[in-house]
Amino acid sequence: GDSGPLASAIRSKLTAALDPTLLRVEDESFRHGVVPGTESHFSVVVVSGRFAGLTPLQRHRMVQEALRDELGGPLHALAIVAKTPQQWEQDSHVPPRPPCLGGSK
Repeated sequence: GDSGPLASAIRSKLTAALDPTLLRVEDESFRHGVVPGTESHFSVVVVSGRFAGLTPLQRHRMVQEALRDELGGPLHALAIVAKTPQQWEQDSHVPPRPPCLGGSK
């Protein structure tokens, strides 16, 4: 699911900060035994030309900086995949995170 208010905030802030060509926001809270409806654990896939020339750590920091308010509040865990469009074209494989729910090739 990616329809809650926190998911919407994550999506809009990452779009504004990174102008991504592809953005996936996945709410994984239900896997972590939290109260149903609680948004706290997310994974994001961000493909952006702004990542060109940056190390993975620098890219993750850009994502985390964009979501600073959320990470200081309701967002407890954020898994990040950050690639340039060129890298995504060459390898659009996102490592599965157990348990894998499928949905992407």
